[in-house]
Amino acid sequence: MTLGAEPPAFDADTIFKETVEDYSTQMTTAASPDIDHVVAATAEQGMFMPCMVGQLEGQFLKMFVQIAKVKTVLDIGTFTGYSALSFAEGLPADGSVVTLEFDEKIAAVAKKCFEASAQAAKIDLRVGNAVAIMEELASGGQQFDVIFIDADKDNYAAYYNLAMDSGLLADDGCILADNSLCALVYDKDDIRRQRLHDFNTMVANDDRVEQTVLTVREGITIIRKKL
Repeated sequence: MTLGAEPPAFDADTIFKETVEDYSTQMTTAASPDIDHVVAATAEQGMFMPCMVGQLEGQFLKMFVQIAKVKTVLDIGTFTGYSALSFAEGLPADGSVVTLEFDEKIAAVAKKCFEASAQAAKIDLRVGNAVAIMEELASGGQQFDVIFIDADKDNYAAYYNLAMDSGLLADDGCILADNSLCALVYDKDDIRRQRLHDFNTMVANDDRVEQTVLTVREGITIIRKKL
C-alpha cells in the first residue's frame, strides 16, 4: 500500500478482537501486586483507565528491557505509573527509569504508587513540560537505552525528533512509540488521527532508522538507528 497524506479508512474503533484480547491476557503472566496497586489507585481516583498500558503491553515492556539487557529508560507520559513500573520491574538493580508527567494531580497518584513499590529506588518522576525536561536531560549529557513515547499524540513528532537529534537516544538504543495504530481508530475529525499518521509516515521515511509496527493493543512501533 502506498503511503497517503491521510490515514486510510478503517471501519472499527479498535484493532483487536475481544476474544483474542481476553485469551491473550489470560495466557500472559499476571501483573505484580505493585502494578495492581496502580490499577486500583487509578480507578479510585476516577481517572481514565484506558490511558494505562494494561497487562499485555506492560508485560511486553518488562520482557523487552529484560531481553535487550536495558539499563536506562526514558518514559514520556507517566500517567499513573503502569509503564514506568513495568519497565522498572524488568531492569537490573542498578537500572533506572526517568518518567515524565505534565499533570501534577496525575503525577501525585503515580508518585504514591512508586513510593509504595519495590521499584521505588529505580524510578525518577519529573513533573512538567516533556520537551523542556528532555532538553534539560540532553544538556546534562544523559542517554537512554529505551525511550518510550506515550504522551500527547499531537507532539509525537517533536518527542521523536528530540530523541533522535539531541543525543538522548543511545547509539544502540531504540524508541518505542505507543498507540501508533490509533491513526486508524481515532474519529476522522480528531486531529490526533492525522498527527499520528504524519508521525508514522515520518518514521517510515526516515533513512536513519528501521522500524516495525506491532499490532499489540493500539500498536507499538519499535524504532532503532540503522547499524
